[in-house]
Amino acid sequence: MKAKVKNKLIRVLFFAFLAALLAVEISYAVLNYNNDIYLLMSRFFGGCACMVFMIDFSITRILNPLGNRRLLLILLIIPGFIIAINNFPFVSYFSGDCVINAEGTSILLFAISCLCTGFFEEMAFRGCAFMLILKKRIQSRAGIFLSILLSSAVFGVIHFVNVFFGASPVAVIMQIGYSALIGALCSMVLLLTRNIWLCVALHAAYNFCGGLIGLDKAADSVQWTTPQIVFTAAVAVVVAVYFVILFFKMPVSLGDDLFDVKRVENQKAE
Repeated sequence: MKAKVKNKLIRVLFFAFLAALLAVEISYAVLNYNNDIYLLMSRFFGGCACMVFMIDFSITRILNPLGNRRLLLILLIIPGFIIAINNFPFVSYFSGDCVINAEGTSILLFAISCLCTGFFEEMAFRGCAFMLILKKRIQSRAGIFLSILLSSAVFGVIHFVNVFFGASPVAVIMQIGYSALIGALCSMVLLLTRNIWLCVALHAAYNFCGGLIGLDKAADSVQWTTPQIVFTAAVAVVVAVYFVILFFKMPVSLGDDLFDVKRVENQKAE
């Protein structure tokens, strides 16, 4: 009974905290004070709401930043962060085809925005969607693969909404494709490390490195030159092959402790 009361208290505190955030968000929206702050609050609020959902569905092990101490498994995901960092156009930048003219304040705000976006989207699509799809398919490699495929496809397709915000259809189609691939990458990171915060960090780093050049909208910047595209594609293919091999090499039992089995059993007993 004590555990049950404690769980209820945690939920009340979470919802009270989220209600306070929502009140702040509404005030910014009504006053139209700062659109950037409004977006940051929306993403942060959404991420917190997803965490409450995860707690309700007994998906809490992956929320523990220190829960996995398997250093070897964490080292295995380093190529994923290479993909994130490689989203910065190094070839174009060092050849002088593009520059960074944004001020330090703008860069800092953009970094915070990327972190909030990564927090919200990882909690929603890896913490909620992927984990719930995976829950009934965790016992087979085919089931795990299907879970990665479905959740990543949903994550990619959801970016179609950018058409309604002025993005060109071609740009949106490309975004759907690479978003689905990043979703699959983050799913693999979660499977290997049981740590969703590493997914948040990877997602935020990918967005930050990819959008840094475009902050200033400099007319003399050409980010995607032919050498840059070739280099980025080559790195992406190598890392993609690496993770595909890793997926088929990893034991299916690796995902056995992703879910709070004991907690679910205790709830049924109560």
